[in-house]
Amino acid sequence: MPTGGTDVKVYTVGPGYAHAEARKSPVVDGVVMRNPDGKEVSAEMYISQEVRYPVLLTPMEKQMARDVCNAFRQMVCGFDLLRYYDDAACIMRKIFLDAKAPHLSSTIPPTLPWKSKAPDQSTEGLTRQGSGIIGTFGQSEELRCVVVVIRHGDRTPKQKVKLKVTEEKLLNLMLKYNGGKPRAETKLKSAVQLQDLLDATRQLVPPTRSGQESDSDAEDLEHIEKLRQVKAVLEEGGHFSGIYRKVQLKPLKWIKVPEHNGEGEEDRPIEALMILKYGGVLTHAGRKQS
Repeated sequence: MPTGGTDVKVYTVGPGYAHAEARKSPVVDGVVMRNPDGKEVSAEMYISQEVRYPVLLTPMEKQMARDVCNAFRQMVCGFDLLRYYDDAACIMRKIFLDAKAPHLSSTIPPTLPWKSKAPDQSTEGLTRQGSGIIGTFGQSEELRCVVVVIRHGDRTPKQKVKLKVTEEKLLNLMLKYNGGKPRAETKLKSAVQLQDLLDATRQLVPPTRSGQESDSDAEDLEHIEKLRQVKAVLEEGGHFSGIYRKVQLKPLKWIKVPEHNGEGEEDRPIEALMILKYGGVLTHAGRKQS
């Protein structure tokens, strides 16, 4: 459906104000574009370095924003709009006339009257074949309808553990999975990555509490306890499938060290922030609900 290939993001501040921006829709090619930091970007960014651009809402769309705001009692909220109305009306009218009044179908202009000067959105030669639509640009699939009613089952709360690490094993693990970039963030999600982290943590945390820990200061004790917590979360369930766990390693401090070839210096991380996210698992009640 020729909607211009854009999604409209609407942000409301109360029912009387709405701001709208447009970006490339993932339905165009199924791809959500992201930069190296994982932030979503639009197609325009690759051309003009613009991430999004503001658009004006029609009175009907402003009413939609007002209705959404009031219906959910959410004064500050955001939602998506897909401007398909005019194109859908033209396509549906031709489909109905082709089926019930073919003699009238030929009287429909090949393009929408208000879009006669926009050849990129032309519907010239629109005919049906099977479950698709044949247009100027060839065969394309047609989405008939999507009806979804979703309620998330009860689950345990999501939690975080944050700690600063200086252990060489953990810093080397960070470099292993970020391509050796000393200032790049690393995310560990796969079973292999989490198993490597668990192996390193087991070597750093003693299996039992020794008497030497009582002589350590409070900061060291807190660090050891957090490492124990990381180890316990990673060991939960005995495997890494079906349980939500994710670890981020963000370098904080670096030093200059000689390069391996001895021709210069390179950065070497000496401290990183570890963030373990876990939880969000279906409870027994949630399993029954599903």
